[in-house]
Amino acid sequence: IKCVKKHFTIEGMVAARVVFLALVGVALAGRFNCTNFQVPPMPKNISFLHPGHVSIVMAMGDSITAAFSARSTVLEDRDISWSIGVGTESQLTFPYMLSQYSSRAQPRLTLEGMSTEAVIPRDIPHLPHNDYHPDTDHMNVAESEGSIRRGSMEEQWGFLLQNFPKYSDFRSRWKVLTLWMTANDVCGECNGPMNIDYWVARTNLLLTNVSNTLTNVYVNLISTLDLSNVARLQRSHEFCKIEHKVLNECGCIDKGNATQLQWLDTNVHSMNAALHTIASQWYTKLRAQGRSDMAVVVQGFQESIGPELDITFLSKLDCFHPSAEAHEELAIGLWDSMLCTTDRKNRCGRHFSKDLAVACPTVDSVFYTGPDVIPGPPPM
Repeated sequence: IKCVKKHFTIEGMVAARVVFLALVGVALAGRFNCTNFQVPPMPKNISFLHPGHVSIVMAMGDSITAAFSARSTVLEDRDISWSIGVGTESQLTFPYMLSQYSSRAQPRLTLEGMSTEAVIPRDIPHLPHNDYHPDTDHMNVAESEGSIRRGSMEEQWGFLLQNFPKYSDFRSRWKVLTLWMTANDVCGECNGPMNIDYWVARTNLLLTNVSNTLTNVYVNLISTLDLSNVARLQRSHEFCKIEHKVLNECGCIDKGNATQLQWLDTNVHSMNAALHTIASQWYTKLRAQGRSDMAVVVQGFQESIGPELDITFLSKLDCFHPSAEAHEELAIGLWDSMLCTTDRKNRCGRHFSKDLAVACPTVDSVFYTGPDVIPGPPPM
């Protein structure tokens, strides 16, 4: 009995349910209403990577990916984190959508790596350091208050390295690593141009470590929305205005003037542009090395986004962190962007907003692995 109970994990039960529904060809309810089909055989070249080929997910980042206060409590709601949480049919995450296809390419494999439970931030007085709960976070190594300048990139890479041996056939399986570590580095940069040299160097160092250590890996670099819009939302709601007279989160977002908020957005744009340069350089480098098993791609679905968002995007607790609704929107934005292969300049016509539709893959769909494309501005 003990043995049976031990293996009844949330991750395992969700995977078992997905396998069953996939085998009987049932399309799941909720916002993800896509057709089930037999996925093509496992590829040797990442250019042919279908959602159903991915069986391991990983994520690095800050309190956004730790999903702090997504349900408007003081917990990290890691089970519904946009890029790495296990999710449900009523709370979509990127792994949840992947899981609808992952067992159909190779039935013995189920998607692994997702964080499965809401948790209290670990070692709060010393955040971001050691904010990792190995029994339930799995490959979600994001830390609340994480930032590159605080050493979070190196620490989180170390957490990932500890996990790799836990997964069978890890080296040969197709993996997705999603990195979003910008907010805490740009917060407070509101009075002039920001020096991003160190941020760029540490991002490149991570990618060097990934390329030297992993095979069969797709790396998402996530660019950031215009953060001045968080201030706009806070100031449009009476409770949030009162709360942020006391709280001090992300520098000038709370109390900055128009000029300071403009500098904040300008610095975000500089960091986004740097990510595109990094991805372009790695595209050239990987091709020169003959690497057909790795891709580094900027997913720019949030760039210049903000005016479309309303107060439901923010947690009701602190009017700052993304809400559960926002996590679902971010998950769909990531999914749609990865599947956008023909018109990335115009975001394949899918502009990030509330109630963004889920792009349904076909048997021929692949994740984008081509040259870097800087998205054009969203429609006004």
